[in-house]
Amino acid sequence: MDDRRPGAGGADVPLEQHRQLITWYVLFALTQVTALALILIDNNSLADRLTAAGLLCLNGLWFVLYGRRLVVRGDDDWHGFVYVAGSLATFAPAVWFSGSATFALFGLVPQIYMVLPIAWAFFPMVLFVFTPQILTWVAGAVPALPWPAALLIIGFSHAFGWAVSRIAQQNQQRGELLQRVEALTIEAERARWSADIHDTLAQGFTSIITLLQGAQPNVELALQTARENLREARALVASNAPSPLDGSTLEDALRRLVSGAALPSTFRVIGDPVGLQTSAEVVLLRTVQEALHNVARHSGASRVDVVMRFDEDSVSLEVRDDGRGFGEAPEGFGLRGMRARLEQVGGTLSLSSDGQNDQTGASVLVEVPL
Repeated sequence: MDDRRPGAGGADVPLEQHRQLITWYVLFALTQVTALALILIDNNSLADRLTAAGLLCLNGLWFVLYGRRLVVRGDDDWHGFVYVAGSLATFAPAVWFSGSATFALFGLVPQIYMVLPIAWAFFPMVLFVFTPQILTWVAGAVPALPWPAALLIIGFSHAFGWAVSRIAQQNQQRGELLQRVEALTIEAERARWSADIHDTLAQGFTSIITLLQGAQPNVELALQTARENLREARALVASNAPSPLDGSTLEDALRRLVSGAALPSTFRVIGDPVGLQTSAEVVLLRTVQEALHNVARHSGASRVDVVMRFDEDSVSLEVRDDGRGFGEAPEGFGLRGMRARLEQVGGTLSLSSDGQNDQTGASVLVEVPL
């Protein structure tokens, strides 16, 4: 499930950021409602109180229609100055008609730091804080708030605004990180599906073609391989373990896999078998599938032998053929996929060619720690 909610202008907002924005919206609403209540009960004339209340309502509407979109986007560009100018254009007259509108500063100051970079927000914030002082002085009255107290409020507001900016920046970085993690997860899942399809369906159908080319005696074995690959396809869609492992041990699954190879083959186990984690069993099974596929398709071998060895601290699998060897050909997708799978379980992959007579032979050795 995608933890996002629609934001302003149709933008998708991470769920955590969405919840934090809701908290800020509640704070802004509470400061506006409180300021409106203080305006309506002060000692000014009814006309002044209604005018101040109307201007403060316009201020809130300006945030809903324009400022909220800037807060969600977090662009910190010239649009922020447009919003701040419009907010001041409604806040200052409201203070002129009723000094109680000053209470709205508790919501307006954080908004300034949300729509402007912290270095740019300082001067508009000072203007907002000094607006009641300046208007009171212009009216010829004594400011209700001493100038030193106003300076203290400015210092506190800037510190508070810095904290708001840091929270917004961290939220943005967290959102970008989540997007990168999501992209990497999708890429890894695609790689896993590609490797699974390559290791199962492609190999199985190649075996079917090889067997059918060998004439009638191989038809039954081809049908068996086709059924096995059908089970693999269903298992992949259901995200289950490989179907050869369903209800059987790894040794039994490998024995069936080797017996169904396109070439004459043998399988033997050395040592006392021990239980392995499912992830390790899947890796070992896929490795043998890929190795047998490569032998049948590229080696020109006449036989292949598979040996599984259990040691005290590891289990190894060797797939050896009597074909032409690896030569200097670069590793293909199959071998790269085998290495990637083994790295997931801490395993290793070794390749070697023997160099015997005209046919060198090749060996694929994988080892997984217990």
